[in-house]
Amino acid sequence: MVNLLLYALTVSIWGSTWLVITYQLGTPVAVAVGWRFVLAAAILWGWCLARRLDMRFSPRQIGLVVLQGLMNFCFNYYMVYQAETRISSGLVAVLFSLLMVFNMIGGRLFFVQRINAYGAGGAALGVAGVLLVFWPEVAGFEASGAKVAGILFALGATFFSSCGNLLSVQTQKSGVGLIPGMAIGMGAGGLTMMAVGLLAGDSLAIPLTAQFLLPLLYLSLFGSVIAFAAYLGLIQRIGAAQASYANVLIPMVALVLSSLFESYQWRIASVAGLLVSLAGNLLVMRGKVKAAS
Repeated sequence: MVNLLLYALTVSIWGSTWLVITYQLGTPVAVAVGWRFVLAAAILWGWCLARRLDMRFSPRQIGLVVLQGLMNFCFNYYMVYQAETRISSGLVAVLFSLLMVFNMIGGRLFFVQRINAYGAGGAALGVAGVLLVFWPEVAGFEASGAKVAGILFALGATFFSSCGNLLSVQTQKSGVGLIPGMAIGMGAGGLTMMAVGLLAGDSLAIPLTAQFLLPLLYLSLFGSVIAFAAYLGLIQRIGAAQASYANVLIPMVALVLSSLFESYQWRIASVAGLLVSLAGNLLVMRGKVKAAS
């Protein structure tokens, strides 16, 4: 039941952030990402201080947490935003769904985790389902310099996200608590993004309007603090490969919201893709149950 709750929180919150992020378009990428994670880190540091959680770690532990933060809360998001300025969000979602494959391969190489038939089959169905949903955009893709760069950015984001997922396993094994680790990692990622913005000549000033600040608060508190706590907790409980399957269902939630608040029109392929992805989800979960029995 706990795994299901963490899974539902991850999918529902991150599925909504695709829509919320559109309210921050126009602000330099490094600045928008930087403020999001600096604010999230401030919230987490406040929680740690209020609960008097131990924040004293060895240099090795701090190094692991900072590296995880750069992967998960810096390079990953910077590349996602850069990709979406060049190719459609649908195509980015298709490419990012490869996170399952990256995590399975990484788990096998670095943690000697067995790739079972259920997990591999579920991952294949998940990717196939996302491809079906976004098939019109995939089929209509025409290569250009900007679009090729967009694909490379999306693949780079997927790679860094996978590295962050796998590092989180090692970080938690080293004795770093989930919330303290997130506080340090998000602070490192957010401050690095702000430094990148300054080096690029961008101003760190942001619009002091409700239209910008409310989405920023939502992305920081829900999209970063709560969703990442749920997702990293899920990794701790069921492993990076199984947890990453959430990234298949997240675009589906985004599509439902897009059909309600934007102009997305469902097609037969969209419905078929959703059903195929759900079948893959059940297969992955069945494999986890079989492995535990």
